[in-house]
Amino acid sequence: MPRPRPNPFYVILGAVGFLFTITASSYCLFVLRGVRPESLSGPPHALERLMDRHGVALLAGQIAVLAVATVAAVAMDHYEGERLRRQRAAADREARGRDAATGAGEP
Repeated sequence: MPRPRPNPFYVILGAVGFLFTITASSYCLFVLRGVRPESLSGPPHALERLMDRHGVALLAGQIAVLAVATVAAVAMDHYEGERLRRQRAAADREARGRDAATGAGEP
């Protein structure tokens, strides 16, 4: 029985999902520090400056990549499942044809 091929989109989903988690956490920290300015104890960190300038664009881009990779992973799983189903059906037809030709199915 053939094994399904690994889905490369799962690697993309894992990597971008991890980056999204870090980016979202950093952005939330940036927003919280902006709401409570008394908690600032010095110049802003480089990550805070990055989130200030590009935080929304980073989050939106990562969400877009996650959406496309999710659809692609589901589509690939669907087509791979259909391919395996067709292969199994062809193997079953071939086995029945051999059985009928040899008379194995008769009492």
